[in-house]
Amino acid sequence: MGGGTVYIYGIVSASAQGAIADAGVEGADVRTIRQGRVAALVSDLDTPQLAAAREIRAHWQVLEAVGEWATVLPVRFGTVLPDDEAVRERFLTSNEERLANLLEELAGRVQLSVKGTYVEERVLGDIVRETPAIASLSERVRSLPDEAGYYQRINLGEMVFRELDRRREADSQLVLDRLEPLAVATQAEPPSGENGAFDLAFLVDREKVPQFSAAVAGLGAEVTDRIELRYVGPLPPYSFSETELTAGSA
Repeated sequence: MGGGTVYIYGIVSASAQGAIADAGVEGADVRTIRQGRVAALVSDLDTPQLAAAREIRAHWQVLEAVGEWATVLPVRFGTVLPDDEAVRERFLTSNEERLANLLEELAGRVQLSVKGTYVEERVLGDIVRETPAIASLSERVRSLPDEAGYYQRINLGEMVFRELDRRREADSQLVLDRLEPLAVATQAEPPSGENGAFDLAFLVDREKVPQFSAAVAGLGAEVTDRIELRYVGPLPPYSFSETELTAGSA
């Protein structure tokens, strides 16, 4: 039984067996609090004030380490309760059925993330070359003085933005067509940055990871001249685990 403020990392099955070697926030040992069919991964805090950058890394490192030997449901960074009993009564008991069902659903599955970023010079060059209206307006704008071409430049920027958005949709669909058949589920997030192409998370049976990875490698070779791929995983199923849990929630 721990004392003081208790920090919660995630949820595993009460029957999960494995060593938790990675230190948690504040370098504390990580332990489990069991309640029925589920268990919380926790550590004891000396202070509620956390150095965010360092402790966020510790939070995810614990989850990823545990994810190598168990299905783990991540809990939002910074979730704390006063003591072990509060974790059991106000967090685990109120959510036990939903958590246990979700753990069963995700058992043996991992998250693989595929993110794409456009090679800026290449994608803009392609847009101008392959879109006659944009090519024509671009040529006209270059021949005008700055003040005279102000509104035309705004119009050109809007046209390029719309065409880039269209290509995002097409490239996202290309990735889904190739990889979705190998996955159990897919989640799409808005791509980050002006040159973001797609940000897709796939829930994949662990035994299919090599096949999925080979498909990503093939896709990367196909688009390498215009899109930089970032492939991350296997990870705990962050995007598929409904982790917005609160103490006492039903």
